[in-house]
Amino acid sequence: MRILAALGRFLISWYVAAPVLAIAGIAIGYVVFFNVFPGKPKVGVIDIPYTSLNEDSSAIITAYLDYCRRNPDIKAVVIKLATPGGGASASEQLYIETRRLREEKPVVMVMNGIVASGGYMMALGTNYTFSKTSTLVGNVGVVAGTPSILAPRAPEFITFTGPYKLTGSSRRDWVATLDRLNEAFIEMTVRERGDRLKISRTELADGRLYAGMDAVRLGFADEIGSDSQAYDKAAELAGIENYDLVNVNVEVNRLFVQELRRIYSADGSANTPLTESDTHLMNLFISRQSPQIPSSAGLASEQEGNLEYGNESVDLSATETWTDSWVDQQALKRPLEHNVFGVSPQEAFPDLPMDVSHPQFYYLHVGAGP
Repeated sequence: MRILAALGRFLISWYVAAPVLAIAGIAIGYVVFFNVFPGKPKVGVIDIPYTSLNEDSSAIITAYLDYCRRNPDIKAVVIKLATPGGGASASEQLYIETRRLREEKPVVMVMNGIVASGGYMMALGTNYTFSKTSTLVGNVGVVAGTPSILAPRAPEFITFTGPYKLTGSSRRDWVATLDRLNEAFIEMTVRERGDRLKISRTELADGRLYAGMDAVRLGFADEIGSDSQAYDKAAELAGIENYDLVNVNVEVNRLFVQELRRIYSADGSANTPLTESDTHLMNLFISRQSPQIPSSAGLASEQEGNLEYGNESVDLSATETWTDSWVDQQALKRPLEHNVFGVSPQEAFPDLPMDVSHPQFYYLHVGAGP
């Protein structure tokens, strides 16, 4: 009887212990697999081809930066940029967003072709910058385009208040604003580059462009190097090895298409094919050309179930109708009408009996010769 009782206790304990041990083994395996061996860390790559920085292009680039910031799998970011700059507001937006990303993970920039003025302002938000030998870098300063202070005489039936209601300010005030913006840009450059900057504030205010080697020597850039060196530097700053690259442009484009499908499904029009003219905004996100300049060479094309752009190819075999997701500015106005996307001041106020104009400030290299 004692033998049977002992055998019974053994069997009961085994039936209890086996599931407990199995569950414990699974839990330990899960922790080890996802924490000790979580897969390769990732470096996000944002490719910004030659473009001017305006409200449209800055919105797209901000989406790329925000994706990297929010994605915990991306441990570092490399931005490949070529731009002469652009609008003051758009340039400042990209500097702020790049610096915000830098506060959470390392950001390295590769400067290609030309990175001037507002483009260089964006570069100031990164941890480290690479330049090519032939890249033109710098051009710190401001360009202003202001309407004539002596505006055309207002129609007699127009009444306005205050001496500057029509002009907004005096010419002296606009020049003072220009000087303040320029001084802020110079101060930003001095603060971000610190001891690496080897020229005086006065020389910086000249607005010169420097070729790559001189840009590195004077502290505008950190090193002459290639894309692959930038990837390694970003990984080094993040403390990771054996990393994978993530094409952020492609990932954000994919999310954009998914969101667009959701919007059109919600109002019952998801299965309504759009016309061939409804390709502009999709071209902004997918094209390897400048984000704000539509180009037939940059338009996406369908070939045997694949979407091809640049050297990238996305399999569309799992989707229903790719044309359902193509949309341009006019089409986007339907779900986002309150944003008045893409409307000029004249279009926004068609019945106003006066020209709508206002000063424009740019961090931009305009390319004028000596």
